[in-house]
This record gives sequence, structure tokens and C-alpha cells, in this order.
Amino acid sequence: MPKTARILVLADEPVKAYYEYYNEKTFEGIDLIISCGDLPAKYLTFIADVFRGEVLYIPGNHDSSYIHKPPHGCVNIDGRIYVWRGLRILGLGGSYWYKPGPYQYQEAEMNRRYLSLWYSFIRHRGIDILVTHAPAAGHNDGPDLPHKGFETFTAILDKHRPKYYFHGHVHMNYGDYPRISTYKETTVVNAFERYIVDVELPDEDERKSRKKRRRK
Repeated sequence: MPKTARILVLADEPVKAYYEYYNEKTFEGIDLIISCGDLPAKYLTFIADVFRGEVLYIPGNHDSSYIHKPPHGCVNIDGRIYVWRGLRILGLGGSYWYKPGPYQYQEAEMNRRYLSLWYSFIRHRGIDILVTHAPAAGHNDGPDLPHKGFETFTAILDKHRPKYYFHGHVHMNYGDYPRISTYKETTVVNAFERYIVDVELPDEDERKSRKKRRRK
């Protein structure tokens, strides 16, 4: 049987069960936590303090406080490929530009962020999970400019075909947005508030093979 990891994805709205009503069994069975943005730094810091595992995050368009006070005890994966138990996870935070402020990008800017990672893609031989705040263009994005999706993300899905794509930004109560959908070979998860995903881990031979390739 392939080994799996249970990943808790979070975004946009804090869940009271994870801080106000927290108890020692709250995160039982969870192996990794990933924030897809727009969550208070104090909230993520608390989770990192009580969770016996890593908490990864990217910033959303409402996370300007991260610039001076980022979440303590968490790992910022924005703009890089982070490897966890053999899973290659790419983080690209922020939303489409709609007003002056941090963590907002024009399409060309986001594309440059992606293209600047060309060596990381060669070194890691692709990705298993894409994590963004805003969704991909034409897939779970909204009709207004602030919730417009990035064509760059669609291009990443087309070219690198990750097994999973986690995003936030488009709250499910905004309209008829699905929690789970598919895009070609990728399972897409809207992480609004919270969701748990069981992800298959690379086997030991594949991990060793990837490590050897990275050393070359």
C-alpha cells in the first residue's frame, strides 16, 4: 500500500475550532498544514505552536502585516519549491492587482515570478503540489478584477501537471464555487476556511532518485 500524508489546507477565514476551541486532539492525524493566504499571523503562529509538524504558508492580498510580523514558527514557501517528505510543493502568493498594496500582481509580474524559478523546476524535475492564493484563470476565479485568476497558474498546471492544486481567495459563500474539482490531471481544492486532503507520498526509490538528480 502506498504511504499517504494527511494535509490540512487553510485559507481566508480563521476556524474557531483551531484556536478558541482548540484541544489536544484538534490536529490528531494531521501530518502537514498549508495556509493559502489571508489568515492572521497570530492565528497561524498559534497553530504552529500547538501543532506537532510543519506549517507552510504563502501570503494573500490582505496579508500586508506579514511584511513586518510574519507568522512565527511557520515556513514561508512563497516564490520557491519546498520539499516535504518527498513532495515538491511550489508556493506563489498574492492576487491580481486591483489597488496599490503588497502581494498584488499584474499578469506579467506573476509570470516573471514563475519564470525566475526555471532552475528550481529543472533541479526538482517538476512539482507535485501547486499552492497559490488566487485561483487559475478560468478555473474557480471570479468575474471581478480582485478575484480574477492568473493565466500563469493555468500555464503551470498545463506544463507541469501537479497532482494537486490548493488555492484560496474565492470564498465558497461568494457563489456556486466547488470545493473539489479537476483540471486535466490535477485535483483542485478550494481551501476556504479548511479542508483535509490525503496525498500519496513518493516511494523511497523515487525520493532517492530525485536526490541523486538534484546533486548533479
